[in-house]
Amino acid sequence: MKTRIFAILGIVGAICFSSCNLDQYPYSEVASDEYVADDNSVNDLVMGCYNGLHDVMYYEWAMTELRSDNARMYNNNSTSNTTKLIEQLDQSVINTEHEWVERYWKACYALISRTNNVLANVQVVKNEDNKKMYEGEARFLRALEYFNLVRLWGPVFIVTSKTPSDVARNMQRSSAADVYALIEGDLETIVEQQLLPAKQADALLGRADMNAAKALLAKVYATHYGVGEEKYQQAINLCKEVLGSAAVGNPQTAADLVPYASVFDINNEMNKEIIFAVRYLSGNVGLGSPFGNLFAPINNGANVIVGTANWFNAPSDNLINAYIIEGDETRRNVNIAQKYYNATTGQWIEATYCCKYTRPVTTGFDGESDWPIIRVGDIALLYAELLNETAGPSAEALKYVNMIRERAGIEPYALEKVGNKYDFRMAVRNERRLELAFENQRWFDLKRWDIATETINNYLSSEAFYAGYTYRVKPISNWQNYLPIPVSVTNINPDVAQNAGY
Repeated sequence: MKTRIFAILGIVGAICFSSCNLDQYPYSEVASDEYVADDNSVNDLVMGCYNGLHDVMYYEWAMTELRSDNARMYNNNSTSNTTKLIEQLDQSVINTEHEWVERYWKACYALISRTNNVLANVQVVKNEDNKKMYEGEARFLRALEYFNLVRLWGPVFIVTSKTPSDVARNMQRSSAADVYALIEGDLETIVEQQLLPAKQADALLGRADMNAAKALLAKVYATHYGVGEEKYQQAINLCKEVLGSAAVGNPQTAADLVPYASVFDINNEMNKEIIFAVRYLSGNVGLGSPFGNLFAPINNGANVIVGTANWFNAPSDNLINAYIIEGDETRRNVNIAQKYYNATTGQWIEATYCCKYTRPVTTGFDGESDWPIIRVGDIALLYAELLNETAGPSAEALKYVNMIRERAGIEPYALEKVGNKYDFRMAVRNERRLELAFENQRWFDLKRWDIATETINNYLSSEAFYAGYTYRVKPISNWQNYLPIPVSVTNINPDVAQNAGY
């Protein structure tokens, strides 16, 4: 079934790329009105939206995980242009002309354009169930991209329909509050109108369902609101609904969860742990994952074809030590390789690299490993966090923390050990880091907890790697928590406000 879906996706992707200029200002005028005539053609547009996630994910790790204390560059003082660009992201020393920042921005808006195209044409769908689902999928994906944009840039452009070029070129950034209103409106509409199925049919696994919408909405509420506000409480309720659903198995103990290694096993894709993921298909059809080649070292035998790997997004010593302190070998070994067999030299080489998405890669940029966007471990720990922030430690909150710990083979906490709000908070934060390493969650967590600047500066000053540079790696300021508006945007409209500091 996966092959059939991706075959359609590949065709649609080609159509979308032929009609959509990724170098445009943040709008798109995809000429599809004549093409969209029935249920099947709208479904093709929806599949094109999922295809667009691949372009987003290619850069997202560099905007998030690499900028956190979880990852760094594999070497320093490189002369490679790409490596220098990634090094700049690693150290938060980027400018408005940074190529990768611009590419990520454009990929997000290209995907948003595709979702708007679905919503503009969904009324031609005759089957009411299909119409609801296509609308729900488009709203979910649009909300997901705007959620990433507002967290990374703050105020951004709101584009919900085709916009004439002359109008688009005079647009201004909308407030963060307005962006969140759009995100929440999309997700609330899905939930209130039941636009998505409780669980997708086996032939459609990987497409968004109701749990994905509820989980994303919970994360949005938890980010945008604070303790005591109504929607913060709603985030708690949404987490509980997701965790109690049949689709994820209503876990009550660690035994009810998918074993940690099996969550990411290419032979166990879309298991009950996965709430939403970006899917990849190997086999030389242009839909494989690139991350084996981006993250693993060169000449890494069967995992990475000889001569094509880059070794980006390397695990920080800080993260490795966090696993060691906790005695967490299970999750460390899934996330971080400690050596590899060099097929060229016939020798084992000691090296640490992110191996979460590298199994197996036998052809360049053609991995099978899906990338989880939302999963049970994430929502379980978020639920525990929100309960603690609202009312302090409780048996209910601790149950979900210990469930995740026990799955990792770590001794569970006694309530008295984390018996006050601060200790419980620190325990949950540490658990989220170890559980969700290299899933693009850490940077957003640091931002949500309002500790990004402090954490990154402590990390930069203590990580031995950075002492090896020929220059001093400088501490970051609060303004560097946000990315710059790309210069291509401000060149078109000089009146667009740039983020402070750039």
